[in-house]
Amino acid sequence: MSGQAAAERVRGRSFGVAFAGGCLTGFAVSWNLTNTGAIATELGRHYGVGLVVVGLLTSVAFLAEFAVMIPGGRAIDRWGARRLSLLSLVVCLAGNALLVALPGIGAALALRWLIGVGVGAGFVAGSVWITADAGGRSPLGQGLFGGISLAGAGVATAVVPLLEGTLGWRSSYLTGVAVTAAVLAFALATPRLPGRGAAHETTPLRRLVGNPLIVRLGAMHAASFAFSVILGNWIVTLLTRHLGVSLGTAGIAGGLTLVLGIVGRPLGGWAMRRFPRRRYALLAASLAVAAAASAALATSGSLALDVLAAGVLGLASGFPFGAAVAAAASSFPAAPGEAIGAMNLYAVTVIIAGLPLVGATFALPGDGRIGFAAVAVLTAAGIAAVPRAVFR
Repeated sequence: MSGQAAAERVRGRSFGVAFAGGCLTGFAVSWNLTNTGAIATELGRHYGVGLVVVGLLTSVAFLAEFAVMIPGGRAIDRWGARRLSLLSLVVCLAGNALLVALPGIGAALALRWLIGVGVGAGFVAGSVWITADAGGRSPLGQGLFGGISLAGAGVATAVVPLLEGTLGWRSSYLTGVAVTAAVLAFALATPRLPGRGAAHETTPLRRLVGNPLIVRLGAMHAASFAFSVILGNWIVTLLTRHLGVSLGTAGIAGGLTLVLGIVGRPLGGWAMRRFPRRRYALLAASLAVAAAASAALATSGSLALDVLAAGVLGLASGFPFGAAVAAAASSFPAAPGEAIGAMNLYAVTVIIAGLPLVGATFALPGDGRIGFAAVAVLTAAGIAAVPRAVFR
C-alpha cells in the first residue's frame, strides 16, 4: 500500500470517528435535558418543593438552550465543532457533579441553567461535527444524529427511575455524570480534523434569524419537532383525565411519541435520499399525518386509538428533522453552526411558550382537548412553510 493510500485510509477513519463523536455528544446532552423529569416526585421531596417547581429544572434548561443557540453556533463556526462539543460535555459534567454536592433548589435551578447552556451548544456542535464525514452532510446522516440524540432523552427517562431505588434523588445527576464522562472520554480520544476549507463568516443576528429560508425551515422544524415535544409532555395528563387509565398505562402510551421519534428521524433522512424527487411531497405528507394524529388525540375516547395516534405522531414528527438540519447547514456553508442555531431558535421558542399554554387549556372546557386541537391546526399550517424550492 502506498503512503498516500495509507494516509487516505487514516483520514477516512478519522472522519468516521467524527461522525460517532458528534452523535454521542447529541446522546449525552439530550440525556442531561430529561434526567430530572424522570424522577420528579423524588426530587420534589428532596428539595421540599412541589412538582411545578421541579418542572422548572427542565424549563430553565430550555431557556438556557434558547439563549445559547446563536452565540453557540458562532463559537462552533469560529473554533470548531469538536472543541465546542468537548466544552459542552465538560459543562454538563461539572453541572451534574455540583448538583450532587450543593443543596437547595436555588442552586439546583442555577446549575440546570448552566447545563442547559451545555445542552444547547452541544446539540448544535454535534450536528456540525458529523459533517466532517461526508455522510453527515446528508439528510440521512442528520436523521441518524437526530435519532441517536433523541435516544439519549428516551434512555434517560427509562433508566433513571430504575436506579432511583438504589441512588435516590441523586440518580438523575449521577447518571448524567456517568454518561457525560463516558462520552467525554471518547471525544477526547478523537483526532483533530482539518478545517472545512471555507472561511468563517459572522452573519448579523437579524439577517440570519430573519432570512426567509431560515424562517421557513424554522417554522417546519417547530411544526414537527417542537409540537411533538409539547404534546408528548401532556399526553399522559390527557389520557389519565379522559380515559381514567393508570399513570403507568398512560406513560407507556405517551412514551411512544418519544420512542418512535427515534425511528422517525433516520427514516425521514433515508426517504429524502431514496426519493430525491419526492422530498417536498414527503415532508408535506409527514406534517399532514402529524396533524391528523394530534387531532385524533384531541377527539378520541379510545385507549387503542390514542396509543396508535401517539405512535404515529412520533414517527411523523421525526420525519422532517434530518432534511431541515441538513438544508440549514448546506445553505450557509461558511457558517453552518449559526444557521442550525438560528433554525433551532424557532423550535425552542415554540417549546418554551407552548408547554405552559397547552397546559393552561386543561383548566378550560374540554380539559386539554382545546390545546391538542390547536396544535393539530398549527401543525397542518406548517405545511405552507416547507420550502418547495429547496426540496423540489
